[in-house]
Amino acid sequence: MASVIQKQQPVLTDGFDLIQSLLAEQQDLTAVERFSQRHADATTPLMAPLYRELLPAAAPSAGEQYAFEVDLDACSGCKACVVACHNRNGLDEDETWRSVGLLQAEDECATLQHVTTACHHCADPGCLKGCPVKAYDKDPVTGIVVHLDDQCIGCKYCTMMCPYDVPQYSEAKGIVRKCDMCRQRLDVGEAPACVQACPNQAIRITLVRQEDARAAGERGEFLDGAAHPATTAPTTQFVGTARTLKLASGDQFSLRLNHGHLPLVVLLVFTQLSVGAALAGCLLPAQRLGLFLLATISCMLGLAASGLHLGRPFYGYRVFLGLRTSWLSREAVIFGKYFPLIALATASLWFQQYLTFGAIAAWLGVVVGLVGVFCSIMIYVATRRPVWGPVWTGGRFGGTVLLLGAAAAMAAVSGGRDYVIPIALLLIMLSAVRGYLEIRFAAKADADFANPFTRTRELLLDKLHLPTQVRNGLWAIGGGVLPVAWIFASPSGASQAIAVTSFLLLTAAELIDRYLYFTSESTPSMPGVARAGDHG
Repeated sequence: MASVIQKQQPVLTDGFDLIQSLLAEQQDLTAVERFSQRHADATTPLMAPLYRELLPAAAPSAGEQYAFEVDLDACSGCKACVVACHNRNGLDEDETWRSVGLLQAEDECATLQHVTTACHHCADPGCLKGCPVKAYDKDPVTGIVVHLDDQCIGCKYCTMMCPYDVPQYSEAKGIVRKCDMCRQRLDVGEAPACVQACPNQAIRITLVRQEDARAAGERGEFLDGAAHPATTAPTTQFVGTARTLKLASGDQFSLRLNHGHLPLVVLLVFTQLSVGAALAGCLLPAQRLGLFLLATISCMLGLAASGLHLGRPFYGYRVFLGLRTSWLSREAVIFGKYFPLIALATASLWFQQYLTFGAIAAWLGVVVGLVGVFCSIMIYVATRRPVWGPVWTGGRFGGTVLLLGAAAAMAAVSGGRDYVIPIALLLIMLSAVRGYLEIRFAAKADADFANPFTRTRELLLDKLHLPTQVRNGLWAIGGGVLPVAWIFASPSGASQAIAVTSFLLLTAAELIDRYLYFTSESTPSMPGVARAGDHG
């Protein structure tokens, strides 16, 4: 028996208007819509009375600038500031201009301290001094360090010059970007996004005297676990009871590899090989053709590799703009002069009437090339990172010039017996000096993981153990065993094979060494904050 269900029609009472009821319901806004409408209709920001307390009452006077002030007691590590900064500036998914790190007690006290950090808008910003294209500007009124995106060529040198790893490289855009303290907001009396977003009012904008920041930097007064402030005089003020405690970075025992910068590895080794081969060619007139050809080709390969390191290589022509302040600009300009000189010296060998002119060009090229190598050394010494100090960087880069130059000379004269013993002994001595330099470098390490040399040593013994051992083995064979064998070999094909093998092994060793030079650098930046170039 089928049952039929009848749908009852709604009973309309007298006076009910359905259309008017629906229109009235449509005009009734939700809580979120009412909140949005209220702020949209306001002529001034409704939260201004709250966040204006977190801004200075007056603009900076002469010698003053804006700076972040962080109340460590109020920071809970919620990362609301990180999210606000990310959303306000439309950053890439893996890009952050503000980070939250961690400090912890080194004794039995269970003290944990969150630290929010961004650009410190330093009184003497390293990024500005190092940029080869003047893509940084320090506002003369506010003191804010601004990055000019349209000027940047993506060389990433500012990421090395900044001891706090503030500039962030964007693979998608091919440029570096950083915090600008939301200066457009400050211009109209609004607080930066991070200041507005903090629920505990742990971040505020204050005024500091630049001379006071420099003096505090010289005294080492900044934040436990951070890079030494004397380098750039950061202006961020960290206040609270945590400043009276002895704290260490929360990740001081965490070792991560830095970026390998493979194009720079090729650039450095091959330009230094070029200068060494050119010097050997000037000292060995009978082998000039082969050595000058090697110098020309090596320099060409090195300079070509440098373009691969740029995020925007088609704008590389701007590199001369920072000539007065940037060692990177000086290196680029000097090697730009070196290459035509050594190429001209090589070409002159085919024309007897130009041999004298070619010899002058060759010696001038060697002098210019050595100046270029000095600029290469200063590029990394200028970062003030201890493991890239003048002794260690100069020893490595200068050692490459001499070691590969001697190895190239050995390969060039291998068909005869002239200069065999002097060149072989020179190569053995240079290899021994390189080994001694590594021993001295390792001796700088101790048990303190805040010591950059200790961190580098641990990386070389752990995550970089294999390439380190391969490099040492290549040095020993190419710079020790094979030169001895070459002395006693007869002037035949075997002698030439030994010399060429030694040269190739030493070149490979220097390439690995330059890779280790970059990846093992582990100077502390900001406590508990992952570095921009970290891997693993």
